[in-house]
Amino acid sequence: MSSDALAKAKKTLQFKHKGLADKLKKLPLLNKGTKSTSEGSPDTRVPSSTTTPAVSTGTSFASAVPHSGLAGLGSINIEAVKRAQELAANMGFRLDGNLFSGQAPSDTAVAERPAKPPVLRVDALGREIDEHGNVISVTKPSNLSTLKVNINKQKKDAFQILKPQLEEDLKEDPHFDPRMGIDVKKIVRPKRMTFQFVEEGKWTRDAESLKLKSQFGEAKERELKVKQVHLAKAKDDINPNLIEVSERVPRKEKPKEPIPDVEWWDANVLVNGEYGDIADGIITESDLKIEKLTHYIEHPRPIEPPAEAAPPPPQPLKLTKKEQKKLRTQRRLAKEKDKQEMIRQGLLEPPKAKVKMSNLMKVLGSEATQDPTKLEKEIRTAAAEREQAHTDRNAARKLTPAEKREKKERKLFDDPTTVETLVSVYKIKKLSHPKTRFKVEMNARDNRLTGCSVMTEGMSVVVVEGKSKAINRYGKLMLRRINWEEAEKKEEKDDEEEEANGENKCWLVWQGSVAKPSFHRFHVQECLTESSAKKIFIDAGVVHYWDLAVNYSDD
Repeated sequence: MSSDALAKAKKTLQFKHKGLADKLKKLPLLNKGTKSTSEGSPDTRVPSSTTTPAVSTGTSFASAVPHSGLAGLGSINIEAVKRAQELAANMGFRLDGNLFSGQAPSDTAVAERPAKPPVLRVDALGREIDEHGNVISVTKPSNLSTLKVNINKQKKDAFQILKPQLEEDLKEDPHFDPRMGIDVKKIVRPKRMTFQFVEEGKWTRDAESLKLKSQFGEAKERELKVKQVHLAKAKDDINPNLIEVSERVPRKEKPKEPIPDVEWWDANVLVNGEYGDIADGIITESDLKIEKLTHYIEHPRPIEPPAEAAPPPPQPLKLTKKEQKKLRTQRRLAKEKDKQEMIRQGLLEPPKAKVKMSNLMKVLGSEATQDPTKLEKEIRTAAAEREQAHTDRNAARKLTPAEKREKKERKLFDDPTTVETLVSVYKIKKLSHPKTRFKVEMNARDNRLTGCSVMTEGMSVVVVEGKSKAINRYGKLMLRRINWEEAEKKEEKDDEEEEANGENKCWLVWQGSVAKPSFHRFHVQECLTESSAKKIFIDAGVVHYWDLAVNYSDD
């Protein structure tokens, strides 16, 4: 069946249900008419035993419907009603009442009795009692006010402020003068706090609970707490604050242990376990248990005496290249000599003869003429094996690309972990040629130097910071490799101006070490005035570099 047909059937059933409910409202009038007719015709009478209870819901029927007593409804087909019930069940539609139950309705209906209202019973004292006369205990409702004002009032009523008490009454004091106008309320002092003693074993129990909690977790800690509670209940509850404290007694010194008659290490060895058996200090084998004596010796653990640290060992002497080569030769000769001695004693197998095609007849002699083809093959195989072993050894010693890179950086630059930073300040008369400016900037960046190059009309200042190797290479560039006279930019000038300007040159103004670098990278700056150039050094916190370059003279 399609969804449209189901919807139509559902609407039809709802409409019929509503019409039946309206008609059943007139049921009392119909019952009167049916009673008169049923008395006249005995064939239409239905026994009173076939009655159904009424349903007391708003949408349900008020009473059961007689099978043949409804006027205007017509006869109801039982099979049609069953089909309608199945259809309604498939659609999820439920009909309250017994109209479509498939049974013949009775001609009478029993109305549901309304529930009786509760009866209030009170005794002579005004208390509520039940039907047997027992007093009913009613719990009073708790104060559930949630206003902030009421809550604050309740807290204020619950909180009691204890007024401090004077240790003694001032009026009873013979030295008190009431004319002084002293207000007693202002000089009220609270009672001094007394000692609050801790129960014995409290800190020990807390430490044990923390230890158990860290080792075994909270479950074990809870078990220990339960045991402690049971032990506390078993003992008499004593408040340590109520114990009177007596005067302190000086602590007695711990008595020294008495000297034993026989030391424990001797008692196991002596026969009777006493020194009395030894006569005149002479020990014989009969006085000792020989089976207890062994070749093992008990060495006590050595403890270093408290003293100052020993001085550092002497540093090895630095040798020259020639001395290092001489020592290496001596070590190799001594090693070869020891090897030959061990071969001579038979501790090492002598090495095989190194036979080659050139020394074939000299090494083998008459054996070479017996089977020359086989011998030649063996010699060439051995030579190939020696060559392959040599190649493998070289490959094992060969560095990886990353190790090569590290070695090259270590060769070009100093160890990055070193703290020392060197600074060089150069003064150049004129740095206007683009080729020279490119060399100054790119060499500083390639050597991983930081600093700046500041150019003005009168002069130029170059400051570089870095490690010692990079600073030395950059110094060779600035003072040797660049020809500053040829690098001067050729411009059309008068001969007088050329004579006045003189030759171009570079000077090393100052070189030294600092704690940390002042620049983050190397940058080039062109300034129109000397004040703007000086501001660059002021911002970096090294204005003295500019002052040194300005005040420097070649003389």
